[in-house]
Amino acid sequence: MSGLNKPRTKAGKYIDLHEISHTYIAQETGLSMDTLTRIFTIGKKTQNPTRSTRKLILDAVKKKKPDANPSDLW
Repeated sequence: MSGLNKPRTKAGKYIDLHEISHTYIAQETGLSMDTLTRIFTIGKKTQNPTRSTRKLILDAVKKKKPDANPSDLW
């Protein structure tokens, strides 16, 4: 999860809280670890995901946490 104590986005905080790993999300979505890091970490390279990427991530999160909502992540 956030091993380097970098500031996290709302989505990053949510997956940390519910112990959902980047590796799991990468496997479920086909997104790269670098892309996920840019989405979940606040910094110079923070990336706002597209609608389709948000859906991929939400669908993966819902497999672990079925009551997750888009507003929980974004």
